[in-house]
Amino acid sequence: MSNNHFIFDKNKCVGCEACVLACVNENGFQSPLQWRTISASNTLKTPGLPLFYFSMACNHCEDAPCMKYCPALAFKRSEQTGAVLHIENNCIGCKYCTWQCPYDAPKFNPIKGTVEKCTFCESRLIDGQKPACASLCPTEALDFSQKPIDKSIIVPDLEINRYPKPSIVIKELVKESGPRIDNSLFEGEEFIAIEPKKESKINARKEWPLLVFTLIISVFSGMMAAGHPSTDVMYGRELFLAVSFIGAILSMLHLGRKERMWRSVLNIRHSWLSREILFFGIFMTATVIHFYVYSLPIWVFVVVGLLLCISVDMLYQAAHWKWKLKIHSAQAIFIAASVFLILKHQE
Repeated sequence: MSNNHFIFDKNKCVGCEACVLACVNENGFQSPLQWRTISASNTLKTPGLPLFYFSMACNHCEDAPCMKYCPALAFKRSEQTGAVLHIENNCIGCKYCTWQCPYDAPKFNPIKGTVEKCTFCESRLIDGQKPACASLCPTEALDFSQKPIDKSIIVPDLEINRYPKPSIVIKELVKESGPRIDNSLFEGEEFIAIEPKKESKINARKEWPLLVFTLIISVFSGMMAAGHPSTDVMYGRELFLAVSFIGAILSMLHLGRKERMWRSVLNIRHSWLSREILFFGIFMTATVIHFYVYSLPIWVFVVVGLLLCISVDMLYQAAHWKWKLKIHSAQAIFIAASVFLILKHQE
């Protein structure tokens, strides 16, 4: 892997967003989110509190989770620059890479129906230049280097499940206190703090088709393990298969490029999304055979259903759920086991 990496100095950044504009000018229009973003420590601009900025884009991690877990194999590593590049023609728009990336680097473009991300300005690197963002930073807060990076350095203060090794060195603040302000100037004034709107990258309302699909998977896995519906009940079989088919169709609604859905099973080796789809296909095939061709032993559905539910639960491990209700459709094993026990108790 190349030694190319960003260098960010927190002490110098003034939040001017010149790096953001440089990225847009170099790479073209980015909608609706820019590839490089600026975050602030005091978003409410509260008097008396210090205000510092942080510039972040793709860190082109050594063990990039977006590339490893993408079900459609839509990412690759550049041999020349070490950049993690996104292949638009391979992308199915599932947004799973946005779940996996702790730095929010991949951005979903609803106009194209695919993901976009920083390219490290690879063409500039090949020509011996710095990325556009680093070249045009007026305070030199953002820079670029080709020297070996210190592997002991990690991005601080980020609560993430995994710690990918990012290609960035961060120079911490020398002084964390801000300038002294006479707060008496604000006495008698009504201070209205307007919290900037932050939208979660995993939105339950927008991803409701996935929730319905995972709930169907969980319930039906428990039902089949418990021997329901019976192969002798015709309408029960038809209803079971119809609901399963509707759930599968619903799960496709969130894809930005539905015509490429076949690519979702290309990364069985690493992607839990690919495994979920594979085991769901096996589960439904076994169900059809069980209903209409040959009565399969129950242990088949216990094993396949368990593998399917494990895939679902592992898939949603990347999600930082903040729901007040902690029981949801992504807890597939728990729900399937509950359905199984309820049905067995009624027998």
